[in-house]
Amino acid sequence: MSKQVAAGWVGTGKAAVDQRMEPAYWRTRVFHNSYVRAGKLHRVRGWSAKIQYQGLRRTLSLGAVDQDVAAAKAASLFAKIKQHGWLALGQRQGSTRPSVVDSPDEADPRESVDYWRLRLVERKYPATPDAKPELSCRIEHDGTGCYFPLGTLNEAQAAERALRIFNCVIGEGWETAVARHRCELTMALFWFGSPLCCTYTTIHTRSGGVRRLANCDAAVPTLVNVFVVEPDETVAATLRELTSQTPGFDCRGTFADIGSLHELGQADEPGLLLVNRGLPGFSGEELDVCFKQRFRACPVVPFLTFEDSEQLFNSTAGSRYGYYLHRTPPGHVLHLLEDKSAAKRKLRLDTATISRRVRQYFKKQVDYLVGEPGADTLPHLTPREHQVMTHLCRGALDKEIAEWLSISSWTVHNHLKNIYEKLGVQNRTEAVMEYLQK
Repeated sequence: MSKQVAAGWVGTGKAAVDQRMEPAYWRTRVFHNSYVRAGKLHRVRGWSAKIQYQGLRRTLSLGAVDQDVAAAKAASLFAKIKQHGWLALGQRQGSTRPSVVDSPDEADPRESVDYWRLRLVERKYPATPDAKPELSCRIEHDGTGCYFPLGTLNEAQAAERALRIFNCVIGEGWETAVARHRCELTMALFWFGSPLCCTYTTIHTRSGGVRRLANCDAAVPTLVNVFVVEPDETVAATLRELTSQTPGFDCRGTFADIGSLHELGQADEPGLLLVNRGLPGFSGEELDVCFKQRFRACPVVPFLTFEDSEQLFNSTAGSRYGYYLHRTPPGHVLHLLEDKSAAKRKLRLDTATISRRVRQYFKKQVDYLVGEPGADTLPHLTPREHQVMTHLCRGALDKEIAEWLSISSWTVHNHLKNIYEKLGVQNRTEAVMEYLQK
């Protein structure tokens, strides 16, 4: 492999070093880094530069989308390295990335719009089916991170909004930031504990409101009264709105802790309780005393929220008896419990009814995998690739798939490689999730 000499090279020695301290020298030498993901070449929007000094050469990200700004940054970095050595960047020996703040007297690059413009992404899952596409940004501080939808596809506007949210996090704290701005979270409902069985969906938090609503209108006899126990007002307000959007269900109020369930009386007629299972008292006697002993027929469904679905997968990967996961459509938190046949009669839910409906739901998923996929189901996959995905969804290993299909493990590996590329995923878990949603 040959290397091409950079254009406009002026020679060696002191003259060359002096020119490297000028932005004009770096303007034609900054470049866009690239990487391969899912078999496709992607080019980073921000500029980078290769800086060589004292026998070391490193590629540094310049944190700018404007070429002139990037050239000035490269010149500044080289001048700093020349004066103080590589340790002036505040990086470990051999590292290729400078720290967020290069030195105490330099401004934090996170206070620049360009910094956030480089980190904009368009998330795959909206909060509702009819939601307009928008850019999002993951903001991190003090070991905490969260995705914030930015409400626009305009990169300049989105970057400015990301900067405002970051300044809010720095100046007023995470609690104020998440209360003032929408956050994207993954919420999982745990229908069974053994074997672990849950569904999950994407939610966008909303501002909190009144925790208890007026009494249910007696003229609407088909509604199941839902109550939510969640200390975060923004999450509680979001769940109240989403559960009320499910036909036949109406969220009548939310509570900040399990002890507040004492406020419920028989007149409230709770038909479903959603409770954050991370709350104190959930696994002890408090929930029994406050609710279960008084409303024995009312089912209790625990839930948790995560920064994204990857955190959910990591938290359940150690389940002893396995687990089933399926992303529900956006905005349909309780779609497993919908009953179209109950349009003109009072809905009644109990633990046995929920268990039956959940089993029916997952039986449909298994029956779908056993049967032959229809012509309109992922038509870009070949019949053999459908067969491979059917066994993959059952948790089979490559060698087991090869044995069942009477092909070699290498052939299975090649099929999986083609499937990943066609579905736009990177691993087995993502492939199964994508396949089950079609």
